[in-house]
Amino acid sequence: MALVSATRGEEAQSTVEFALVLPILLIVALLFVQAVMVLHAQLVVTGAAREAARRGVETASEAEIRGVAMRAAAGLSTDRLDIAVDSGPRVRGEWIKVDVAYEVPVVIPAIEKLFPDCIRVEGKASMRIENDHEDGTL
Repeated sequence: MALVSATRGEEAQSTVEFALVLPILLIVALLFVQAVMVLHAQLVVTGAAREAARRGVETASEAEIRGVAMRAAAGLSTDRLDIAVDSGPRVRGEWIKVDVAYEVPVVIPAIEKLFPDCIRVEGKASMRIENDHEDGTL
């Protein structure tokens, strides 16, 4: 009879230990998921800025440059996306700069208390203008 009660006591102890450790494991897993979301957004906005700057060296149309950035950031919500195009005079050899920013929402309830409502990530790209003609001819 003593053997049976010792086994039940060990099972109860294991259950209590699991109940104490489970919330910590869940919080760590949720932090990891949030970190992956932020990293994904960072990679996407960096790529979008690079693609937009690449288009900016070919054309002076800011609408087209913004459109390329929006298409490159297709997996992100457009209402949280901010695109800034900065270029001087349209002269060969001048620089064009494209900044793409995105506010990653904090979607995990346990983490919302630790961080602001959103985490801002930015991607920047600068390239020299190769073509100073709007029609695309060199």
